[in-house]
Amino acid sequence: MGEVRILPPEVRSLIAAGEVVERPANVVKELVENALDAQAKKIEIETLGAGKRLIKVRDSGKGILREDLPKVVLEGATSKIGGVEDLYSIGSYGFRGEALHSIAKVSKLTIRSRHFSEARGGELYAVGGEVKRISEISHPVGTTVSVEELFFNLPARLKFLKSNRTERKAITETVISYALAKPDVAFYLEQEGKVVLDLKPASRDERIVEIFNLDYTPDHSVAETDIGRAEIFYYTNYRSNKFFVFLNGRPIYNREIQTHLRNKLGYRTLAVLFLEIPPYLVDVNVHPRKEEVKFLRERKVLELIGNLFGKKQRTPSAVDLLKSPLRVEYETEPSLGFEILGQIEETLIVAYRKGFVYFFDQHLLDEVAKFDLHGDETKACKSSLKAGQRLSKEEMEALLKRWEELGEPRTCPHGRPLYYKLPVEEVFKKLDRRW
Repeated sequence: MGEVRILPPEVRSLIAAGEVVERPANVVKELVENALDAQAKKIEIETLGAGKRLIKVRDSGKGILREDLPKVVLEGATSKIGGVEDLYSIGSYGFRGEALHSIAKVSKLTIRSRHFSEARGGELYAVGGEVKRISEISHPVGTTVSVEELFFNLPARLKFLKSNRTERKAITETVISYALAKPDVAFYLEQEGKVVLDLKPASRDERIVEIFNLDYTPDHSVAETDIGRAEIFYYTNYRSNKFFVFLNGRPIYNREIQTHLRNKLGYRTLAVLFLEIPPYLVDVNVHPRKEEVKFLRERKVLELIGNLFGKKQRTPSAVDLLKSPLRVEYETEPSLGFEILGQIEETLIVAYRKGFVYFFDQHLLDEVAKFDLHGDETKACKSSLKAGQRLSKEEMEALLKRWEELGEPRTCPHGRPLYYKLPVEEVFKKLDRRW
């Protein structure tokens, strides 16, 4: 008798479900996406036991028709697509039709829902993918999905889960991603009886400020080309490096974009990037959880993102400007847009612009100019201005003018931040003054 055997259908199905649902955060992701596809304006998530005991997602969407309720846990069930060609133009979140089927296979699942066109709702209860009960119930318009005892029939999967703290963090990060993607939707997250997030509908920048508890509104830039549109919100001098990327409203991961943003923004930066690209230019992802996205014209997409930060202009280097015998008389409000306030410890240039006081590292300002001229990091670093060198106002203005012409980079070639900026409004608040 041969050693190779074909697994029974029920075993193959269980393994496939485990590929889609590896951890509680995957369940939260799929259920939140379903809620958003149902046009929900409020989504409430509750978890117990880091999602292993209970995951409950309640939404205010359009609900499920009672006649469709028995179908939602069937393999391949979906209302999103009808054929292969639809995969290239899909605009919703869930397109595989595997989410509820996969979740049902590895849990005890209860779905309660009422469609907006019906007076009564329905309830479905399934264990390990087998429907045990379907009944008519009273329920507000919308859907409530309860996932209990996740992986009760896959004990090996339970052993591979991380600590409860790590799993809870993954759930929080998942909800945050969708809350950033859809700021017009209210999100509520409760874990182990404690409120983690309670977000009301807001604008994009307001949602970012609230989630990350920022001191001021992040910087903002928009760019458009023939391939699409890009919009970014970024906050420098953040406590860590965080880049969120959204494609047509969906959270995505793309290695090249992450690297591109890190090169542009450096470290200790929070950035939220929104891309609008025609779906047919997005490589259809075959990963069961849709984790990584590829673009058919990736170079064009990276060029679009690059336009968010301005284009480099070839002009005389800052060193040439500093060594030139010609001196520009200092103006109180120079044309470059900054008001030079002075120099601290002959190391930091202090300047004011549009409600912010900037502290620039003079060595790094000169270094980025040298690097743009020569393209050599080591040479640029060694030949740049040093800390401890006194500069005139004209010299400081020349450095800042060159920095602006380079597109206002935020980091040096080695990734160190060029500046720190402080909102004057915060200073006024500390002094009990009205701004």
